[in-house]
Amino acid sequence: MTTTLEVGSLSPGQRASGTWAASLLHALARDEAAGRRPQRLTEPRLATWNRFRGRLCATDLVSLLFEDAAVIHRVPFDAAAVGGPLRVDQLPASVTAGWLEAITSLDLHLAAAEYIASQATLLGLPTRMARSELHVVKPHQKVLELPGTGGQLAHHLVSSQSDLSLTDNFVLACGSWQELTLAGIVALDLGAATTALVTRVEVAELREPKHPLRQRGFDVVIGLHPDKGGLFRVEDQLAIWFSGAKILLV
Repeated sequence: MTTTLEVGSLSPGQRASGTWAASLLHALARDEAAGRRPQRLTEPRLATWNRFRGRLCATDLVSLLFEDAAVIHRVPFDAAAVGGPLRVDQLPASVTAGWLEAITSLDLHLAAAEYIASQATLLGLPTRMARSELHVVKPHQKVLELPGTGGQLAHHLVSSQSDLSLTDNFVLACGSWQELTLAGIVALDLGAATTALVTRVEVAELREPKHPLRQRGFDVVIGLHPDKGGLFRVEDQLAIWFSGAKILLV
């Protein structure tokens, strides 16, 4: 069993779109395996698709699946909502067809923590975080996850605390299309919608005192420690920007 779909054969110009598409195909297949959506990618021999495809190719199937999934989860399945140089229609049919065949080799029941880490690695995001240092979050508290981690810390907290809800307790701030993609995958894995949960934030924007996130009154702010590549420091920025919040960088 493998943990990701291969993107190494793509040209540099196709790599971003391919990485995005490969990560989302995996997410859809995992959702199907969990019984949360009808079998399309995991249907034996893609029987329904092959019966009705006509002149359409594997890349067309990927586009149709993403368009359908974006009705409920614009992030991460709508390229315009995610941003970045993402064009599924420009991916070679030979590559997308290879992915459809390779889905059967994926471990679609991998433990959630390992699955999210594998997706983060594919998207080029950091995974080396001291999650055990995160404090227990109370059910009434509102938590902001800072740009840099794509919702990985929220996924850990919700997975380890039965009294938390990703939708009710968290806002995931993301600074890149890779982070937005992973945040959407986190929401999908936890069965949450992303409408008010995930937001795109340029790091420089948080310096503005009237930025909406700085007006929200979060109880807890979590993020990546600067020693591990995090973009913020408690003493220099966060203690001022989010006065009164408990700040945890891990």
